[in-house]
Amino acid sequence: MPNSVPPRISTALHRFVVGRDGEGHWIARDEQGQTGGVFTDRISAIRFATMESDHQAGAVRFAPASALLSLFN
Repeated sequence: MPNSVPPRISTALHRFVVGRDGEGHWIARDEQGQTGGVFTDRISAIRFATMESDHQAGAVRFAPASALLSLFN
């Protein structure tokens, strides 16, 4: 039997959500409310969330445009 490594299953699926707050700032926060930040642009928010989730596929999702995010909810 060949020595194979099972594929890594992400435990961080949808760990971060990225969207805007009521003032137009970009928010990236984890779904447990443990870490996050306020950013001036979308790319910076995505970069933060991607790095914090260890670049795991599927770990960052986007809030609907109609949703207003906050670091505290």
